[in-house]
Amino acid sequence: MYYLLTVLFIMVALLLIVVVLMQRGRGDVGSAFGGMGQGVFGPGGVDTILTKATYWLGFMLMGIALLISFFHPSKRGSLLENEGKGANTQTQQSVPKGQTAPSGTPSGGKSP
Repeated sequence: MYYLLTVLFIMVALLLIVVVLMQRGRGDVGSAFGGMGQGVFGPGGVDTILTKATYWLGFMLMGIALLISFFHPSKRGSLLENEGKGANTQTQQSVPKGQTAPSGTPSGGKSP
């Protein structure tokens, strides 16, 4: 199920990219930099098939992303439950055989 959703997610994402790139620009360059373009306060434009497809593909992409997160094959359980298990490992470093630790270190013996 997870892999089917992943393939579907990639297909919808690529289709969404194609549909967005096929659309016409809404305004001129001046509207992007704070100027008043014609499309900013003009009449509420007509929703074309491409804009409706963009909305639906965007909703589908978000829905599939949520489904993928539910069906992910990773370990189940809480991350907080697994957090305490790693604390049992030894954190103190030991000095290799045949070498002495520099003075002033906790395992070196002498301190200044």
